[in-house]
Amino acid sequence: MKKTLIAFAALSAIAGVAQAQSSVTLYGLVDAFVGRTTSQVGAAAKLSQTVVNGSGQNNSRWGLRGSEDLGGGMKAIFTLEGGFQPDNGTNATISAQGGGLFGRAAFVGIEGGFGTVTLGRVYSAYDDLRGATNMIYDSNFATTGTVYGTGLRDYQNRSSNAIRYVSPTVSGFSGAISYGMGENKTATASAEKVTALHIKYVNGPLFVGYAYQNEKQVNGGSYFGTNATLGTAATALTFDSNRKYHALGASYDFGVAKLTGSYNTSKGETAANTSASDKGYQLGVSVPFGAAAVAVGYSREKSDATNNNNRGKGMSILGTYALSKRTNLYAGYLSTKVQSTNGTSETKATTLGTGIKHTF
Repeated sequence: MKKTLIAFAALSAIAGVAQAQSSVTLYGLVDAFVGRTTSQVGAAAKLSQTVVNGSGQNNSRWGLRGSEDLGGGMKAIFTLEGGFQPDNGTNATISAQGGGLFGRAAFVGIEGGFGTVTLGRVYSAYDDLRGATNMIYDSNFATTGTVYGTGLRDYQNRSSNAIRYVSPTVSGFSGAISYGMGENKTATASAEKVTALHIKYVNGPLFVGYAYQNEKQVNGGSYFGTNATLGTAATALTFDSNRKYHALGASYDFGVAKLTGSYNTSKGETAANTSASDKGYQLGVSVPFGAAAVAVGYSREKSDATNNNNRGKGMSILGTYALSKRTNLYAGYLSTKVQSTNGTSETKATTLGTGIKHTF
């Protein structure tokens, strides 16, 4: 009997150690708002409607993430994350999420003193810098997603069939690189390939970095689309063979206010020598007031193309109030205006809404 108790205690201790060395976490975010959206294309009648929509401040999502201690300072890690619409209970249909169950992220990898290596569907290294320096907390009330699509469409923020490496931080410097290999090659079309990298420096309140992304593709793709939640439409693809994106961004937290900004360029070419070159910038400031905060932002872009010259600009404001560490109320407004085809066509869109965001 005594030996049995000793054996049981030993097995329990081993099980406890194993459990402590590995973990799986269910997490997510639910966001919904009530408000009014308007849109107008050219001289057409303005379309206005009152809505209860999901993903106002941030896109709603749920996921699983886990890790296992492999010893020697190494861990095995994984993440599975998918989007959904809380206003109607459906899976996210925004094309940027791929339409899959885990369209936001699905990867497995290893991390250690050498950095982190992951395989699967990942965020691009370019997106890391864009998100860290984007106005309005990189939320859905930021206008850059629409304004930066006035000429070329904006960058692809995720890559499937990809490998990604994130370096350790050395004296404030770190970097990342991602490569989507593309597995959609056919007898008549090349596979889509997405290469991205960034390097950044962080020292206390200062953040500064540079990012680059190259997207090579023939015959278009299915990941371009519309942000139906906020009533803004992405510009249709025109130059889709070779697109290059550059971003230089920075932020500085003064305590009483945080400033963010970036300058972005993009260039696209096709085999028919049709090309476009876009230049844009965005600025933002956020000011905390205890549990409340207010953020404002402005973005602008100019496109020079062989077939048209487009212009875009937008402004937005977002106020938040934290009810707890995981729940906040918000109210926001955004307005964008995009001119295309040498200014002969103009699209205007606005969103005014108030909602609640809860993380778990």
